[in-house]
Amino acid sequence: MAENNSSSTENPSMLHGHAAYVAGVAKETLGSYTSTDMQNAGNTDKQAGLDEMRAAKAQSDAQGGEMAKNPTLGKVEQTLGSATGCEGMEEEGAKRQS
Repeated sequence: MAENNSSSTENPSMLHGHAAYVAGVAKETLGSYTSTDMQNAGNTDKQAGLDEMRAAKAQSDAQGGEMAKNPTLGKVEQTLGSATGCEGMEEEGAKRQS
């Protein structure tokens, strides 16, 4: 089933991008045990999540914004980044904590 990502493209969200990335990692991992199609779909979802996170970051930077400091959210983001192998999530999580 195809997902409509037009709202994500028009108004990118860091949170939605993270969720898509983590879901893609899970799907890709499950697919490595079940089917190549699921593994490929997971990889596609993971890339879409990365693209959305980059777009949200670029939008924030263009508006002169800075990610809100939140030690709890930062720790969660850093931990998820480490668990899924996303260096960007790890870095952003560390920034949010300080």
